[in-house]
Amino acid sequence: MKHFFFSSMLGLTLALLIGCAPKTSLTVQRPAEIDTSQIRNVAVGSFQVETLRSWVTHEREGRWESQQMALTPAQQATVARAVRAQVINLLTETPYFQVVFTDEFTALESDEALQQLVSAEGYTPQGVDAVLNGRIWLEVQRTDGVDLSKESLDYFLPPRRNGVGGMNLSIEEVIWWPYKAVHGSLALELKLTQLAPTRVVASTLDSRTYAHRIGGSPAGFLEGAAQGLQQFAAMSASPPEPETLGLPDEVLPSFDQVVADLASSIAAQFVKRVAVTRTQVPTRLAAGGDETAKVLMQSEAWNTAIERLQQITASNANLDDLYHLGLCFEAIGDYGIARNFYRDAWRQDQENLMYAQALGRLERLQREFPQLRQQLQSR
Repeated sequence: MKHFFFSSMLGLTLALLIGCAPKTSLTVQRPAEIDTSQIRNVAVGSFQVETLRSWVTHEREGRWESQQMALTPAQQATVARAVRAQVINLLTETPYFQVVFTDEFTALESDEALQQLVSAEGYTPQGVDAVLNGRIWLEVQRTDGVDLSKESLDYFLPPRRNGVGGMNLSIEEVIWWPYKAVHGSLALELKLTQLAPTRVVASTLDSRTYAHRIGGSPAGFLEGAAQGLQQFAAMSASPPEPETLGLPDEVLPSFDQVVADLASSIAAQFVKRVAVTRTQVPTRLAAGGDETAKVLMQSEAWNTAIERLQQITASNANLDDLYHLGLCFEAIGDYGIARNFYRDAWRQDQENLMYAQALGRLERLQREFPQLRQQLQSR
């Protein structure tokens, strides 16, 4: 009975301590889906345009006229640079790769030329571990059209005071709703080639579609038009003239914006596969431990907090300080060291839920990425 009472009080105390512990959200690093642990410096090569088509389509009263716009080599080069810039922006945002800017690989006009260069006997890369290049297939169509709405609406015109009126009338309402639309598709092949040893680390071909429209017949218009027509007919029995409504103030995205949005979506998925990325992990700070270190952690001054906690734990290994060391190393992506500190704290206090949850978080991460056991170790 005493043992049961003691266990119950211990569980309640731990729950209160966890509930009172300061909440925080760590910006931690998550491993890539593909093991790229041997790659640090990445050069971005040329992006080759395989297909680039653009149409402008006009529609009036059911008659469509489509005209393909001829794009000059300079315009194609602009598209290639725009897609390449989106990929570079995403790569530079990761804490994993260092983007190297060199003209050695951008001068190569195709993927075949790059593969021939890196496989050439005696070729030695200078400060570059891998090269990322791509191929582009793009189609964009702009439409300037009209939705035609023609409906017969019946209503009853009530008699006036002098007895005139009181008849059933039918009015045909014809409205032209102008609209503008743009839709397109982008297929993008991205290939990451390691230089020494020469091998294709990752290659993907993905596509995205885009569609945006402004103007046109709004949903539910006819129901509202019937009520408005009743009021209109009470004032005049003459049928209205066909009406043309203007476009709203909204404008369509530019060609460059469409290309940038599509390229960003594809490149983001590729970067997630090959690079360590940052993500938010909700967690708690322990109630005990060094207060200055906790302030540093809440300010995300991880390296400074690590230095302070290592000095403290060298002489007095407080369990909460060990747990906080694990949080700091997890935040900077040193999963192997973080797991060791979590395990040390948990082994000495296996009833502590925070310690167990932190250790389980990294164990689960390792199970989800079994091919990255080496990458999960301290880097």
